[in-house]
Amino acid sequence: MTINAPRGVHDIIGANAFKMTELENNAKFIFARHGFIEARTPIFEDIALFIRSIGEQTDIVSKEMYVFEDKKGKKFALRPEGTASFVRAYIEHRLDMSYPEGKFFYSGEMFRYERPQAGRYRQFHQIGGEFLGNSSPSADAEIIIITADILSSVGIKELSIHINSLGCCNCRPKFRQALIDYFSSIKDLCQDCQIRLEKNPLRLLDCKIDSSKFTNVPKMTDFLCPECKENFSIAQDLLKSAGYKFRVDDKLVRGLDYYNRIVFEIRSSVLGAQDALAGGGRYDNLVKDLGGQPIPAVGFALGSERVILAAQETDFFEKKEKAKKIYIAVADKELIGDAFAFAIRITKQGLKNNKNISVYPPLIDKNFTNQLKFANKINADETIVFAKNEFDNGNLIVKDMKARTQIEIPISEI
Repeated sequence: MTINAPRGVHDIIGANAFKMTELENNAKFIFARHGFIEARTPIFEDIALFIRSIGEQTDIVSKEMYVFEDKKGKKFALRPEGTASFVRAYIEHRLDMSYPEGKFFYSGEMFRYERPQAGRYRQFHQIGGEFLGNSSPSADAEIIIITADILSSVGIKELSIHINSLGCCNCRPKFRQALIDYFSSIKDLCQDCQIRLEKNPLRLLDCKIDSSKFTNVPKMTDFLCPECKENFSIAQDLLKSAGYKFRVDDKLVRGLDYYNRIVFEIRSSVLGAQDALAGGGRYDNLVKDLGGQPIPAVGFALGSERVILAAQETDFFEKKEKAKKIYIAVADKELIGDAFAFAIRITKQGLKNNKNISVYPPLIDKNFTNQLKFANKINADETIVFAKNEFDNGNLIVKDMKARTQIEIPISEI
């Protein structure tokens, strides 16, 4: 019986692995430029961590988490997002003392049980950044700029930045009540929205089923206290001064309960209706809520698979210069030893002088004709042939596999 990968997960091999690595490397370069350091956390945590941080009424916790018990009956969950795990590590290791600057980034697998679709999987990859210890709108602007820069670094040009403010504990209660009053007057809310109306009215703004019924919905920006209003205004001015275009989106709330004040999403029209590539926002209360000190924070995460899908529409990865492939072929088997030694030598020399080559040593079990077929199969650019007559005269044959031409070159000049 053939066993396939479970529904909603995917293998990342060859060109797809190259794209994932390229995206991660670009992100690491941009993070380093802004002074961020890397953090790696476990892929599973105590389930209480996600319930307390993300929110019990969110779709992630109530519907999408992968939960299991260990042999002692303790409940764990595969991490559905990266911020909660990082904040747990931040508190546990007192990183506020070790790294007062508080800039960290991560990348890795996340898990959510949701309907698989283009660029969305049940095991997927995220790249994220967290900036702790800075309550200034400049930190918000920097996080948004970093996110946009990473997306732009892989050739995605049609980016749309959406921002909103969710206020603070002083002004959000008034907005919450306004939402309750408004949504209570709408008939036939979906089952999820009926629960949200009672437990967390802000979640109704994120509904995909009833959204067409919602017109003239109260806006959080109309309820912001003077401090939140000033905070939101400064962040917008900073983005404008840095040359980044954006739009204020009154219905943007994000899907996690820990956000306050500024939230944002960056979208791309190349993906159609499912256009969100990255998002994040400020979470000033999460560190304290999870048992740490009252430390302000802001962060973001992007979905690697979705970003790669959007980048493919621009042919970015296809245009990237790939390694030149060189195959070493042996026309006469008695030269196999010489060919192997030569392959190793030019590999070392090539990697020292030009890191953009890859060398394939000769295949002992294939005749010369099949070796050339193999060279074509791996899409080799050149094949260096060890043939007895030429080798005895101090030469090798170099075949251009694309142009279908060949020349003899002295071994000393190869």
